[in-house]
Amino acid sequence: MRKADAVTLTGGILAGISIILSIYGYNMMAIHFLFLSYAMDVLDGIVARKTGGGTREGLLLDRAFDRVSQVIAPLIIYSSWSSREANLLYKLLFVGYAGVLIGVAFWRLVYRVVWSLSYFAGLPLFAHALILLSAVIAGKVIPIYILYAMLIASSIPIPYLRRFSTKSTPSPGGPFRLALALLIAVIPYNNKPIEILAEIIIYSTILYLILGPLPPLLGITPNPKSGGKPRPYDTD
Repeated sequence: MRKADAVTLTGGILAGISIILSIYGYNMMAIHFLFLSYAMDVLDGIVARKTGGGTREGLLLDRAFDRVSQVIAPLIIYSSWSSREANLLYKLLFVGYAGVLIGVAFWRLVYRVVWSLSYFAGLPLFAHALILLSAVIAGKVIPIYILYAMLIASSIPIPYLRRFSTKSTPSPGGPFRLALALLIAVIPYNNKPIEILAEIIIYSTILYLILGPLPPLLGITPNPKSGGKPRPYDTD
């Protein structure tokens, strides 16, 4: 097994532990383990590039575990937490949202279009993870209409701004993102500053949901030289 694949597998195991913890009600501890999983997701790309690049099998493994860590685990953690906070109608609508999101996530695993390094094809899946996990940390129930708006935005391949530059690797700032994920994995969540930060992330994600597709309307177009081909360790 290649070193990068071993790191990817470790991240998948951590995401699995996160799910188990959440099922038993240890939601904050589950989030700690999930961010360790995110750190492994960044690290596998760094290791792959240091060891000569990733393989097709490693890329498939990475993207499959992304569905677990970015979609399934956050959904279970949020569902476990919100089961005590939300009414029955909300719970039923959330089940519908979760089921369709999982379907969209695995559809994108098979039928994936990458237009450029500047844009995602639809709202990226990690936006759902951000808002769901931040909601648990902040103790805020996300309105169901916002979740469904995000679901629609992830289902339709409209361009969502990724970054303005096209002259970098698909995943810039790897060491910084690794350090950030590790920091979030170890800091305590049960304090006011972290709760405020989580609320800021919630509103920032909603803002991105609304404003992310605007650059094409302003005449900023994806890089036509990207050719729409999948790129190594490219997340969506």
